[in-house]
Amino acid sequence: MTAQRYYFADFVLDPAQRQLLCGSRQLELNARYLDALVLLVQDSGKLISKQQFFDEVWQGTVVSDEALTQCIRSLRRQLQDSAAAPRFIETVPKHGYRFIAAVSCSSPAAAVEKPPVKPDRRQLLWHLTGQGALGAAVAGLIGGGLYGLFGAAQALATGSQALSVLLVMLTVTTLIAILAGAAVASGLALAKMWLIQPSGQQQKQLRIKKLSYLLLGGGAAGLLIGAFVSLLLQETFLLFLGRSPAHITGATEGLIIGLAASISYWLLLTARRSASPQRFNYLTVVMAAVPGLLAGLLISVGGGVLLAGSLAQLATEFPDAAAAGLLAMDGFSPAQGFSTAQGFDAAGVISAMLEAGLFTTGLTLGLTSRSQRG
Repeated sequence: MTAQRYYFADFVLDPAQRQLLCGSRQLELNARYLDALVLLVQDSGKLISKQQFFDEVWQGTVVSDEALTQCIRSLRRQLQDSAAAPRFIETVPKHGYRFIAAVSCSSPAAAVEKPPVKPDRRQLLWHLTGQGALGAAVAGLIGGGLYGLFGAAQALATGSQALSVLLVMLTVTTLIAILAGAAVASGLALAKMWLIQPSGQQQKQLRIKKLSYLLLGGGAAGLLIGAFVSLLLQETFLLFLGRSPAHITGATEGLIIGLAASISYWLLLTARRSASPQRFNYLTVVMAAVPGLLAGLLISVGGGVLLAGSLAQLATEFPDAAAAGLLAMDGFSPAQGFSTAQGFDAAGVISAMLEAGLFTTGLTLGLTSRSQRG
């Protein structure tokens, strides 16, 4: 075996040290599987026959084709590769396998002399904050579009300006989403940046520690931005109208959604490490959305309100306002919606779940829109 190190994608293969690294994290492979990977990588681009695997990896030990198949399957799982759409290991049916990724190599001495590249924390903070705000903005546009179309339909029925209603709803929801998204994303980014990962710490302990950091960062940011928005709106109403609504969305709702976004982000980061590409893609939206949906349910059941509930509250508090009929948004008004005979406000619950689910989905998909290691 050669003493060189091999570099491909985010991986480093060090045969001398018997290590396969992804960033600073060592991936676990048994001895024979590591030898098989070295054989593939050192002859990158060439077909390695099944017999060559048996001769060089198993060294004359009689094994079945299934042993080689299991070996390749394990290698693909660690590399997050796919047999159907391979990035690293290509199957040549009935003959063997070929390593198809671009590979560079260097001696261990050269690798030691190369200074480690440390990420710029300030740049990372701005990047994650921007990505999260962008994802939240998309969610705000979707939610604003739905509410705007609903309000526009009522505006047409009352002879009001439907286009104006649509534009106002799109603008308001998008601005709120950007502001909240930037705040929560920055909290999550700070938590992720300051998470120290001791080299001897077990993966399970590290995952729990990461979740606690993210919950602290996301929850604190949600609490602060919720309190700020609530205070700003109340002071605005006091200034222009002389009184403010009794209850609009605020710190408690912000805290709950911040915690939900933290859990969504943690789930996506964990899945990025452990799941195959197909499974990760299949479950991404579900993992991003479910904590938000549950947060919306919790807020609604607990008597809290989000955007639709706040609009209905404004309509109730200011019935003489020209836009009161539109602000009530009929189906989302607690007094008019799809309330059951027992007083359960189904529309209020659905709207809260929709808003919270859209927000956490957009925010966390934005944060993980490119590969985020660690």
